[in-house]
Amino acid sequence: MFILDPVLRSDSLDYQTLAMSLLRGEYFLNGKPTAYVSIGYPAFLSGVIYLAGEGQFYIRLVQSVLDTCSALIFFGISRKFLTVRNSLISAALFSLLPSNILYSQTILSEPLFGFFSMAVLYLLLNEKFSESSRYVFFTGLIFGCSVLIRPAYLPVFFLIPLYFFYVRKKTHEVNKNSSALKYILFFSAGMLLVLAPWSIRNKIMVGTFSPGTTSGINFWAGSNPAATGTYYLKPDENLPADYSNEAERDKQYFKLGLDYALSHPLNYLLLGIKKTGYLFSSERMIVIYFLESPPGKTSTEIYRTAEPWFTLLVNIPYFIIMILGTWGLMLLRKNRFFIYGSVITWIITVSLFIALSRYHYVLIPFFILGSVMLIQTGKGFLKEISTAGKIIAALVSLFLLTAWSVEFYLLLK
Repeated sequence: MFILDPVLRSDSLDYQTLAMSLLRGEYFLNGKPTAYVSIGYPAFLSGVIYLAGEGQFYIRLVQSVLDTCSALIFFGISRKFLTVRNSLISAALFSLLPSNILYSQTILSEPLFGFFSMAVLYLLLNEKFSESSRYVFFTGLIFGCSVLIRPAYLPVFFLIPLYFFYVRKKTHEVNKNSSALKYILFFSAGMLLVLAPWSIRNKIMVGTFSPGTTSGINFWAGSNPAATGTYYLKPDENLPADYSNEAERDKQYFKLGLDYALSHPLNYLLLGIKKTGYLFSSERMIVIYFLESPPGKTSTEIYRTAEPWFTLLVNIPYFIIMILGTWGLMLLRKNRFFIYGSVITWIITVSLFIALSRYHYVLIPFFILGSVMLIQTGKGFLKEISTAGKIIAALVSLFLLTAWSVEFYLLLK
């Protein structure tokens, strides 16, 4: 914390600008009311700055504490699957993973979003989630906070009705659809109680109830003739709407992206595979974050300037955890609906829009859990995995190794 002092740019600069705007009693970007970035993380930053003053140090300090709290929650999650000893190993791996430590020292939403999404998972895995309306309502509140930080988390909501109408019936031998509907309504009420004030503000100030106005432009960024799968976009200034109007711009970009996806389904499918590759690519973004970024340089060119030892220190633990975790996740026998569901929903969401390597931050705990599951099972782990599980794990492992090989080949080229 004392040594690192990167220059803020891109998303980090926007977050800080919005945080300072909040302290002036507004939510402006480029001199205009905005919903481009949802309010969750800028509000957190503004709170820290208000209490401790400007500068990155106290933000990093608070995020370090927050990351420690995430590790404690992750220990609780691990106890649903592992022994106490192995749960401690799981929490230690989460705490000491180099990329996790580095993300806590950034002005990015990952540490805050990681904490709330971890809290949501812990609450979802608790037995009370199937039994208490108050508990379900509280879980909805925490879920709403997660969405305020990262709107892309919203599709995870669709796991809730699936759980209550299908999974809960099997695991808890409950057959009443009325009770399932009651719990879904309580969860939704909690979520909406958090999201409604922000959405109403956006409708009044910007012209949309959406929690953020990036979905359309992100969809177009991943669904256009020049799309690469990651964030590469030349905005079309000739939109059939006022380009400076966020709501209309977002709507029109989404329409353009949808038109392209429907008229080029094969290309869109291939882009989805590319996006998944970018999602699970190396920890390049956290390495680049702490490097100088001269104007005109691409991310790959900047990545090349990193010290090899630093690149390896950050990436090798990540690679090991992803491969071991892929196999270990196939060993889950209980409480796996929300584990598998969260991972699959996040991958699908990213593959529909755009992918950045930092988006896999929220998936790391799942693969750490899988890695320790593998260690706990021991040498005979293959006997414990079904044939379908072995095929899935082998294909995913091959996909990951291929994506990393291509990435580093292009990097060293």
